[in-house]
This record gives sequence, C-alpha cells and structure tokens, in this order.
Amino acid sequence: MGNAVQFQDKFVAFVDVLGFKQLVVKAENNGDTTLGQVLAILEESGERKHRERLEKSGARICPESHHVSRDLSFRVTQISDSLIVSCEVSPAGLIQLINHCWVLVMQLMRLGVMCRGYVTRGPICHEDNRLVGTGYHRAYENEAGVSAFKRTAEERGTPFVEIDRNVTKYVAIHGDWCLGEMFKRMTKNDGELTALFPFQALSHSFTISAFAKFDAAQEQKSNNNVRKWLTDMKTSVESLVDRSNPSALQKAEHYLAALDAQLLICDKTDVFLNNLGRPLSFGKSS
Repeated sequence: MGNAVQFQDKFVAFVDVLGFKQLVVKAENNGDTTLGQVLAILEESGERKHRERLEKSGARICPESHHVSRDLSFRVTQISDSLIVSCEVSPAGLIQLINHCWVLVMQLMRLGVMCRGYVTRGPICHEDNRLVGTGYHRAYENEAGVSAFKRTAEERGTPFVEIDRNVTKYVAIHGDWCLGEMFKRMTKNDGELTALFPFQALSHSFTISAFAKFDAAQEQKSNNNVRKWLTDMKTSVESLVDRSNPSALQKAEHYLAALDAQLLICDKTDVFLNNLGRPLSFGKSS
C-alpha cells in the first residue's frame, strides 16, 4: 500500500498561453525576444519559491482569512507553455491561487500575449513528480471550451481564465469579507460566467482631500502614462496576432476592446481634470 496515491480536495487552475507556436516561429525566423520573455514569466510563476515563501511567512493576501495549513497546500507546476496551480480549500487558499493566476495574466498581457484557462475544484495529487486527479483533468479539459464574454452563442475558446460556478459559489456562500472583496477586484461577470479580468486595474485613480494639495497637472501626467501603457499593449497585441487566422483575430478583438474601454476612461479622466483646473465663474447678481 506504500504506492497508494494520496488525493486532496483542492482548488485547481490550468492556464495556457495562446499563440505559443506563433511565438516560436517568430523567434526561429527573426530572433524575436517575446518568446524568451514569456518563458521567463512562466518559469518564474512556476518556481518552488512561491510555496517556500508561504511556508516561511504564510499568506500575504488576506492573511487573516481562514486557512488549514500555513503553506495553503500551494503547489505550482510549469509544463512548456502551461501552468497548473492548486491550493487547499479555504478562503486564504483560493485567493492566493486567484492572485497567482491574475498576476500571470497581467504580466503576459503587458507583452501583448493572450492566455486562457480554467479554475475549478476537485481531487488532485499535486506533488513534485505527480500531477493527477479528476480536478486537474477537469481544469485541463475545460480550458479549450472557455466561453466567458463570448460575443456569439457559438463562440468558444475566448481568451480568459474562466472560473467554475462551484468556485464562485464558494466565494458567495463562505462570507469571508477579504476573499469577496479581492475576488471582486480581480474578476468580472458577463451576466452568466465569471473570469479573471485584469483590464479593470489599468486605470489611474486619485483622491481629492481637504487635507492635501491637489496637483491636477501631476494627475494629468499620470493619466497620460496609463494611456501610453494601454496604447503600447494594444500595439503589442496587434503585432503578435496571426492575421491569417480568423480564430486568433477573434480572440485578439476581446483584448483590444477591453483596452479601448480603459482608454475611454482615460479620456473621461482628462475631461474631469481639465474641468477641475478651470477657475470658478460666478454670474453677476441682478
């Protein structure tokens, strides 16, 4: 019985880089460096140090939320252009997994690289040399059929990391405030399905206070920096997409539309800041 496989009920995520073959071809043909950057991000995300940090210091996100083990049974494995993440079933464990995937999506998006994935819950044996279980298989098998934010009834394979309804239900019924708040910041619901949505973090925010001087010019500069960041990401997405592939173009349109929405917020922020900078005018009394 010493060889019996030990399964745990865990949250499991499978995330896959889209257009990886195209990146390989570009690197082979003209020395494009994007492939190396993507592999470096995946390798860093899959390093054992993430687990070791938890073993040493515990959770940094929602540290007061309930957990079972100090390291949250956090495991991460990189296989080529894919990442598999698992963690214990607890509020602290789930938000650690969600954040890990969210950061990966954001880092890839900065390069103009899209990814797709699925987060679920189920039995898994996830150790250094073992990765097996129906929880893992479910995440892997559902990744290709992701349909969050689909634009037509038939569209499948949208470029998002979709979250299983059983996972969103766990967030809703558990009642942990920090889990609920952080989950809301990192995800978006399309009316039916929920997925990671880092685009909403790409905006400039500021506070007007009676106790601190408000510098409209500095805020305008910061807003312009965000605008340039968004524009550069759009350029990167457009440069990497295979224009001979209708499916790839359809996926890219999702990212471009989301980035355009954030650029519109930049424009609205400009209008607001310009109005703040105008002197107040008072009508003449009769």
